[in-house]
This record gives sequence, structure tokens and C-alpha cells, in this order.
Amino acid sequence: MTDQMRGLLARRLEEEGMPSEIPISVAELHRRLLPYPLCRDRLGFASKAEYDIGFLNLLVDDESLHVPERALRDAVRTELGSPEPGLALLQRFAASEVRLRTTRRARAEAPAEEATDAAEEEAGQEPPETGPPIASLETGRSRRDHLPGLDDPLLVPQDESADALGRTPPPAVATRESGVSKAGDRPGGRCRACREALPDRTGVRFCPRCGADQERWPCPSCGGEVERGWSYCALCGKMLPS
Repeated sequence: MTDQMRGLLARRLEEEGMPSEIPISVAELHRRLLPYPLCRDRLGFASKAEYDIGFLNLLVDDESLHVPERALRDAVRTELGSPEPGLALLQRFAASEVRLRTTRRARAEAPAEEATDAAEEEAGQEPPETGPPIASLETGRSRRDHLPGLDDPLLVPQDESADALGRTPPPAVATRESGVSKAGDRPGGRCRACREALPDRTGVRFCPRCGADQERWPCPSCGGEVERGWSYCALCGKMLPS
């Protein structure tokens, strides 16, 4: 039955206008090129279980397919040894690629690949990665895109402030309401309510003398909340006093 499935795969590639040795993902092989209804009609599978076993045997048949991912081959062999083999494991290897062999190529390459796998197992080395590189979920970039220095987690960014570059920073722009700097975190301003000097420290929002909020206060016309830096009330449109 494996030879029949291999022959059907060759015909399906020809029908789709695809080269005979083009890499094929496991998902495409299972869902589009050799789905169960098609194999049932053309190869006469009596049941879905018979199809599942035939599909698994195709994946481990060195004369039919070149399967470079050893983890896939090992998982398929393990599944074939179970009491009720099925294709649920294909979800784990949906993006893995296989390739149809010609008989001559299979006989020439299969022993060499088996020797390579044995040597890798003896040396305790993992086989090289196949397929597209794995991208990080956090950055969306693959490991091969790592930039030395820029991707170093211990990298300390250089100080590009005006002081570090030898330039004099521009003077702070005072707001119309309070005389405090536009950024709201520089010392030296006065309270917008009692006009007393605010503490000479950063991050001051409330006046320590009268408790007035230096960021928001009620509109003198409608009572709606306005924010520092506004020239007009967002609710009534009245011009705010300077």
C-alpha cells in the first residue's frame, strides 16, 4: 500500500503542476495532496484506520519520502508501535517538510542519512535545524537576526541628552496658568491658587500650603475640569484666564 500511496502522490504533484521533488509541508501532504477521501476513492481504503496506518508508513518509508526531521520520523515510528495508530501527532509537525524521492535517489541517499543520524546520536549532537527559523513571540525576530550589542540584555543605552552631548538644553516653557514649566516636573513655580512658591523639587503636583491641584482645576465659567496648558475650556469653550 505504501508504493500505491507514493505513486498517487507523484500523480497528484503532476496534476497540481508541482515539481516532483519540491518540499511539501506535512499539513499540505495530509490535507490537500493525500487526504483520506481521495485515497479512499483512488486506492480503495476500507476504513480511516487503514488510511492512517498507510499515511504513517509513507512518512517512514525511505524509498518513498525524504524526511529530514528526525523528531518527525521517531514520532511516527513510535505511533506505529501503539495499539491504535492515528494521525493526531501530525499537528505537532504541520510545518515540517518532506520530499518525494525517485527510486534511484532513495537507494543512494537513505544509507548515507542513516549513517549521519547514527553519528549525531553517538556524538550527542542535535541535527541541524530544518525549515524556517523559529521567531521570538516577544520581538517577532528570529535567532538569526540577533544583533550583537543591540540585543544584549545587559546593554546600557548611551545618554543622548543635551548635557551629555555638550549642548545647552532649551529653556523651559512656562504655562499661562501657574508659571510652572511645561513638563510639570521642574522646580521654581508658584501655586496657581494661592500664588505661594512651590517646593524646589521635581514631581510636585499639589500645593503644600493650600492643597490646590497644579495639573487640573474647575473652569471658572462652567465648573468643568480643565488641565494645565489649556487656553479654552473643552466643555463650554470659554477662554481661560492666564
